[in-house]
Amino acid sequence: MKKHFFELEPALAPLFQSHGLDHFSACWEADIALVDEPNRARGGWSEVGVLALQDESRERRFYLKRQENFNCQTLANPLHGIPVALRERRNIQRLVERGIATLDVVCCGREYSAVDRVILITEALDNFCSMEDWLLRQRDGETRKTGLLALGRLVGRLHAARMKHGCLYPKHVYFSLSGPLELRLIDLEKCKGIFRRKGCLRDMETLLRHSPLLTPDDQQLIYAGYMEACPYAWTAKTLEAAVKTRIQAKRSPAGG
Repeated sequence: MKKHFFELEPALAPLFQSHGLDHFSACWEADIALVDEPNRARGGWSEVGVLALQDESRERRFYLKRQENFNCQTLANPLHGIPVALRERRNIQRLVERGIATLDVVCCGREYSAVDRVILITEALDNFCSMEDWLLRQRDGETRKTGLLALGRLVGRLHAARMKHGCLYPKHVYFSLSGPLELRLIDLEKCKGIFRRKGCLRDMETLLRHSPLLTPDDQQLIYAGYMEACPYAWTAKTLEAAVKTRIQAKRSPAGG
């Protein structure tokens, strides 16, 4: 893995260059509005903020992630590891290659000398909202049914690509607010490969367990959509039973 690089999406290069953001140090020092307190762990830190840039007559928003010595071990890099943001970028690339919509990476760079620093910039999903907000907006009707079927198919396609999200909370699923229905998956730091059908259960369990706004009928729509796209030899009943068993285990005192 390269220790020093800076890559900027060609289509957005003029915008970034007009704001002087055409090299690593400029992006590292860019003024951003933090969305949360920095995460101090792994021997370093990670922070995310909103980067707002004026583009002719409108403002465009991006999320800039900065990390210093915020690494994770891999089989190829068992000692020092690799920056978590670079693992996320790699996962984004893998999903895009498999036709699964996620974040649009605008810029990525690394400077590794005395410390290991990484930036990852993605375009904000301004015409989308989280699954939680979408369920509140779409309380019933055909749009809700269509969206939940699409959600099930999306998760099924993810698993058909032999990948699992690993942290599939409703806040990590985004629905479009206008135009044709579109869904995006975000927060892909923990996305990993799966090699047997049991590996897909965690995603379904996490999604359903943390979605109290879903009715039993809603859940059946998600299962139905999932069954259309997932290649594993589940029946609807065995899949639902397996997911419910995991949910009950998590909710028990021993399960936390």
